[in-house]
Amino acid sequence: MIWVETPESSNVLRFGYSEEDHILTVEFKKGGRYNYYDVPRNTFDQMRLAPSKGQFHARQIKGVYRYART
Repeated sequence: MIWVETPESSNVLRFGYSEEDHILTVEFKKGGRYNYYDVPRNTFDQMRLAPSKGQFHARQIKGVYRYART
C-alpha cells in the first residue's frame, strides 16, 4: 500500500492505494475510513496531484466507485 499524508487538507487525513487490488483507501480527519474498489492507478496519481484532496474525492471518487466503510 502506498500512503499519502495530507496535513494541508481540512477533510482528508491520508489516503493510500493498493496496486495489486486496485483499492483506494481514504481516511478522514473527522473519522471514517473507506475503501473504494476498482480504482485505476491514474486516478490515485491524479488525487496525489490535486490541489484539494477533499474536492477531488467529492468530484472524482465519491459516487463513482463502489465502496465500503472499514
